[in-house]
Amino acid sequence: MKIIIVGGGKVAAQLVTILTSEFEHDICIIERRRETSMYLADSLNIRVINGDGSDVNILEIAETDQADMLVSLTGEDETNLVVCQIAKMNFGVATTVTRVNNPRNVETFRRLGVDKIVCGTKILADIIDQEINYAGMRLAFDIPGSNMGILEFYLSKESEAVGQTLLDYTFPGNAKVVLVTHNDGQVELPSGDLLMRAGDRMLVVVDKKHYEKIWHRLVDKEATFI
Repeated sequence: MKIIIVGGGKVAAQLVTILTSEFEHDICIIERRRETSMYLADSLNIRVINGDGSDVNILEIAETDQADMLVSLTGEDETNLVVCQIAKMNFGVATTVTRVNNPRNVETFRRLGVDKIVCGTKILADIIDQEINYAGMRLAFDIPGSNMGILEFYLSKESEAVGQTLLDYTFPGNAKVVLVTHNDGQVELPSGDLLMRAGDRMLVVVDKKHYEKIWHRLVDKEATFI
């Protein structure tokens, strides 16, 4: 998942550490202060751009048009709002997230189109975790108190799982199928002789560290959820 973070303070650094501990995200930070930019690039081992995150040209350099999510974490609520609006209107970013410094601004941000608005760092990380959405796959439920989640996706016709039964196929990370809905609307609970077909809508329980493998090996990346 490609994530752009505008603002390179302590909150951004903590957020990157949390996110990269579980997933292999493509993360880019845009930070105005040169020394801070250099420090972040060295300490976090991610792409860091030194510049103004509310500048359209800088956002173009960051390839914001390819981002799945933009998170604005500057110390100024007004700047965060502008950044989120530019990301949405100029670059078509699907999800914008910001951390407000003044709780009174929450409702205004919501009315002006910011998708997710939070006040705390941990809550921010949890919300982004819930919003993780590889093309064609989404997190249906994050199981509390564990590293497990329930993923929902459509089975790709190119997947090696097509034509195999649940008993015969070994899922990445020993993922367990919860429910399968076939194209004809038939719903099946998991059983050893359940035959997987292209286009099946699947719910699978799996450890978060195996999300990427599930996505590569099973998911129809062109599918959309209805």
